[in-house]
Amino acid sequence: MPERGAEIQTFVQEENRQSAAANASETDWWFSPAIGINDQLELLLPIEMDWTVADDQGPRFTFVNFGGELRYRFVTADPADKPALVPLIRVALKRQITGTRDVWQPEADLVTSYDFTDRVQALVDLGAVGHFNDNAQNVELRPGAGVSVLSVGDVRFGAEVFAEIALTNDGDGSWVAAGPNIAWSHGRSWLSAAYGIGILHIRDAPKINWGIAF
Repeated sequence: MPERGAEIQTFVQEENRQSAAANASETDWWFSPAIGINDQLELLLPIEMDWTVADDQGPRFTFVNFGGELRYRFVTADPADKPALVPLIRVALKRQITGTRDVWQPEADLVTSYDFTDRVQALVDLGAVGHFNDNAQNVELRPGAGVSVLSVGDVRFGAEVFAEIALTNDGDGSWVAAGPNIAWSHGRSWLSAAYGIGILHIRDAPKINWGIAF
């Protein structure tokens, strides 16, 4: 975003049948305003809610957490000056609302995109999420990678692979999915979607993102 710019960003993601034992399904809704502090630094104030159902519990809708997030792009966003390789770092700190309320959730991502041509872009995202309090420390890796091709007008098609890998609790809750994606930008708004087909410990993981700038 440009300096002093503002945007509303949101996504909805499903994780269906994460394990055969629990037959758990979850829908997450993430929502945040975003503010362009300068040409390379953005501030976000996200909140997250989810709906969960499993064989061992009934449906449950909760306000999960809230917090702050910073995204720093190491190069300019000016189309005339930006290089083909664009690295970005994202850090966030959130406070859990439900369950054990003293849990803090730090997050970090190193994201790199590369424009092979004016139409073809690839991206790698190496992320991690932690949950910490006096009694427990859990860490989860969230890597992803994809490619996108500008095809018709402002519509892009591509494919991606993404995963959640638990480093504690004997890996319980880990899964991997891959599938097609589509993106469309129009004026000050944008929309993207992906359908992750389960490869390991999940049936599918569809996701839709949208944003509108002011």
